[in-house]
Amino acid sequence: MGFTEDEVVVLGYLLYPYEAELSVEVNDPDLIILRGPFSNSPKPVIRVPTRSDWQGDYQEPRSWGNGIVDLTFDLINACSRKLESVMNPKVAFAYKLLTGLPFRYNIVPSWLRSSFLRLHHVDSNLSRHLANEMARKILVEAFGLLGFRLKRKNPPSFLVTHDVETEKGLGRALSLKGVEDDLDVQSFWFLLSDEYRITRDVARELADGSIIGSHDRKHDGRLICVRGHDELVSRFTASRLRLEGIFERGVECFRSPLLQFSERIVAALSEAGYQFDFSLPCWEPVHPLTMKGFGVELLQAFKIGGVTETPLTLFQDHQLLNVIGMSAHEATRLWIEEAKLIRSFDGDIVLLIHPDYSFSRELQLYRELLASLLEVHIGASRNE
Repeated sequence: MGFTEDEVVVLGYLLYPYEAELSVEVNDPDLIILRGPFSNSPKPVIRVPTRSDWQGDYQEPRSWGNGIVDLTFDLINACSRKLESVMNPKVAFAYKLLTGLPFRYNIVPSWLRSSFLRLHHVDSNLSRHLANEMARKILVEAFGLLGFRLKRKNPPSFLVTHDVETEKGLGRALSLKGVEDDLDVQSFWFLLSDEYRITRDVARELADGSIIGSHDRKHDGRLICVRGHDELVSRFTASRLRLEGIFERGVECFRSPLLQFSERIVAALSEAGYQFDFSLPCWEPVHPLTMKGFGVELLQAFKIGGVTETPLTLFQDHQLLNVIGMSAHEATRLWIEEAKLIRSFDGDIVLLIHPDYSFSRELQLYRELLASLLEVHIGASRNE
């Protein structure tokens, strides 16, 4: 009650992982969330004030012991503003310039592109960028103070994902998959449909026990610049159908090159037959699209239209190794610490390793990383 349509959508995002039904029209609700003056109600109430000067820190909701819980700030409005900036990102001029050139952006050497990103502010502290997840935690606690223990629809996940950008990366893919098979870890492989040749033998081995997704048709960085809805739908559909023909199975997952994201892209994915998107980072220290830190600041999935969005919760390998300049061992330690932080919020651990980049050659270290992340994931699950 008292919320705009966009704010109701945000409430749906926050409550999506739980067995809770949100409606603005139910005549006999179990609980009421409202903003504005409170009139007597026989139902439990969560009151949301108009104060919105929140900085993302934890602020405990207050129970009055009479079926009323007050939040100390307007977390709905704060989340709505943050999510609006993610759904409609402001693309940096430098990115527009680079992708608008008559040649593809990746003709520029990788080291030079990484050096250019390092010229911008790199914000690599994940704990400072979980505001929306903190809002979810506060909201769930408010439910609890009123006697409603929200139950997750599914337990927290540990997902290993790979984006294959080049033929060289495709050649290394099976080495990584061998490590995963030894540890009984299922992985997601996002492949470009029109960039390199995928032989039947490689397709058969890669798909065995894995989930195959689309990484678009080409890794040209221009997806965010496509304005026409029909053009996006056609592009995504063509990629899906081609990959389904190669792998002889359905393709329902998508991740865009360079983690390009917008509300328009997701709308087109739904119409093109995809059910899951993995393109949105929880937090990226310096995103190529915006040339600054960028992310949804959520650690659990939510639904946009007909597509379930699964945020990338660990920093991707390219950011740590190529942009921040960490060694493989330093990156491994950071991933493990980030995983512990994520699980403290009951979040999903989602890893992205490119077989194209240097970490893919560190197979023993990769094995140790997966084993450690499994330990964090399983250990946290046992303690719940």
